[in-house]
Amino acid sequence: MDTERRHPAEGGAPEEPVFAERRGLRALGGAGLLALCLGLAAGLVLYLPWDTIWTQGLKRYGARHPELHLTWQNVDRAGPLSFRINGLSIEPPGWSVSPRMQWVDVRLGVTPQLTLRLDSGGREARLLYFDTGSFDLGGQVNLACLGRRDIRGSVDIRAEGLYLRDQDVLARGFLDLRGQSLHMPGSQWLGDAALALEYQDGTLRIRSFTLRAPVQVRAEGTAALRPGSLLGSPYTVSGEIIRGRDTFSFTTAGILGDFLGQAALPE
Repeated sequence: MDTERRHPAEGGAPEEPVFAERRGLRALGGAGLLALCLGLAAGLVLYLPWDTIWTQGLKRYGARHPELHLTWQNVDRAGPLSFRINGLSIEPPGWSVSPRMQWVDVRLGVTPQLTLRLDSGGREARLLYFDTGSFDLGGQVNLACLGRRDIRGSVDIRAEGLYLRDQDVLARGFLDLRGQSLHMPGSQWLGDAALALEYQDGTLRIRSFTLRAPVQVRAEGTAALRPGSLLGSPYTVSGEIIRGRDTFSFTTAGILGDFLGQAALPE
């Protein structure tokens, strides 16, 4: 009697059950090992002390940029691609302002590459940064975040532009600021103020500055930005002041820091 066992592919009898069972166990064992590895990896990702990891990362960033004088209260809501910084403060020496945020929520991704949500004590603002270098900013900022007691009020902010990260330069951008009631240094009160700025190739154009109270003002101008000394950049502005039926032309010059109160409104 021929006892030779043929493989099914050769048209012989089917494989014996014991061999099929062993092959199934080996396949099940491989799948189980893969599931175990995936489970361990997920556990590491989920239960690593991400708040501590991101805190150390912020400390290293602050050490590489001591000119910013970064401080914060703590880091929470942390994960592998996101975290929140509470009580963030930036105190660069020589600046007339010290930006402070109640919290900053940071999220990393693909599109957008970076998302920042900022709470300055009013309605939130959000910054989106894409891998192309383009960015988009919108929302509201409470001027108390500037760290000065003589500046108060909330400003609606809108900005877009292109930042070349490999060259560490701003290629172009625009900024639009609007505030209904602003208290500025020198006990000045500004009602319904709007400022529109446009930047291109190192030149800042003041497209428009309008004010409705205490007097009506319409103006425009230019500024030549100084890298490393933004508030010290010189500007020139010309426009009109409207009082009742009378209109007065004016021209003024100074530095951008004047917008923080070092210069009074034209008489």
